[in-house]
Amino acid sequence: MSLEHLDSKTQEELETKYMTVEVSEEAKNSDMTLPNLETMPPIKLVALDMDGTTLREDKTFSERLIKVVHKIQEMGVTVAICTGRAPESIQGFAKTLGLDKGHGYCVCFNGGSLINLDDINQDLEVSYLAAQDIIDLEAAARRADCVIHAYSTRRFLLTESNIIFTEMEIASSMQPFEFIDFPDGLNKEEKAYKVIAVGDEDKLDRMRESLPADFEERFTIARTHPNFLEFMIKGCNKGTTLAKLCKILNITLDNVAAFGDAENDIEMVAEAGVGVAVSNAMPKLKAVAKYHTFNYLDDGVACYLEKLFKLPPQL
Repeated sequence: MSLEHLDSKTQEELETKYMTVEVSEEAKNSDMTLPNLETMPPIKLVALDMDGTTLREDKTFSERLIKVVHKIQEMGVTVAICTGRAPESIQGFAKTLGLDKGHGYCVCFNGGSLINLDDINQDLEVSYLAAQDIIDLEAAARRADCVIHAYSTRRFLLTESNIIFTEMEIASSMQPFEFIDFPDGLNKEEKAYKVIAVGDEDKLDRMRESLPADFEERFTIARTHPNFLEFMIKGCNKGTTLAKLCKILNITLDNVAAFGDAENDIEMVAEAGVGVAVSNAMPKLKAVAKYHTFNYLDDGVACYLEKLFKLPPQL
């Protein structure tokens, strides 16, 4: 099949249109909870989720967050983006935050890949689904009247549809995409960092409820959006890959502050020394987070980092 790619202007328009995260009234009136700043281990690595955590509705970072992230890097702190996105889609964001100087990292595909932002084409660590995993997931999605997208380790987005949810994923991936007829059109040697089942919210609910019993043993499963249900190989998540980054940096997870909003952030937020959920986070993440901050529209992460590193407000 031929490969296609959206132009940058269309990409930006679609991403802003489809990938906005709603904030409830309750989340607009939340409090911040902090560790004991005098007794906590030193924070040497800050892990930032993007959509729903640090990116605003227009898919940009606030000036306040940009200033804070630059400031803490000047203090010697490493900053890593931890996202479900592909490396290609975070390059511009990384440059804005000053992470493109050879000292920034990214956990991509919900832990499927770890890269140094100095060379996004090189996987420092990789976990993947095999072709049979992709086929089994597509069959489960089809039974629920959903479809799948697969992020190939060849750095292509494999998709079987042109429905609105496909448009949403193409908008956020910034990877070339290939339409494929599952399962017969799938190369038996194909590998994927992750698979996303997409569809109406109620259909994805039914799909999750009816998954074969062994899927919990085979896959890490996370709801990241009302219309996205994501699958990685079992044991692969942002937390396990973040732990691998800690080994590279010769630190422990106690030295990490991690911020997130969705189910794919659960492990990294639960395991980090300072694990923080924004107030608009999904209930499952809030339940495991040790600490909490304001919602993403109110600059919850920037405000928290100012407190954590004893900085004046970066307004």
